[in-house]
Amino acid sequence: MPVTAAAVNECLRPVLSQQALHAPAGGWTVHQHGPLRLWDAVEDAILTWQAAGSPHQSAFGLTVTGDRQYVWLGEPDGPSWDLPA
Repeated sequence: MPVTAAAVNECLRPVLSQQALHAPAGGWTVHQHGPLRLWDAVEDAILTWQAAGSPHQSAFGLTVTGDRQYVWLGEPDGPSWDLPA
């Protein structure tokens, strides 16, 4: 399933302004530079969110240990992704 402008708007609305998320008619062109592929991580997060039924923000949690920090959905052993440390 492709990541659509509507999905990005819905998922990131509390974080970013609507202006910043407006997709032109032809879609976005994303240029990634540096050691982290940030847009890939955004798309992965949105696809995980969509696959889980687009849950409310309150369904997410964060766990930080001495070895790892990660965001999870539903429960700590549910769908999750690591955050850069």
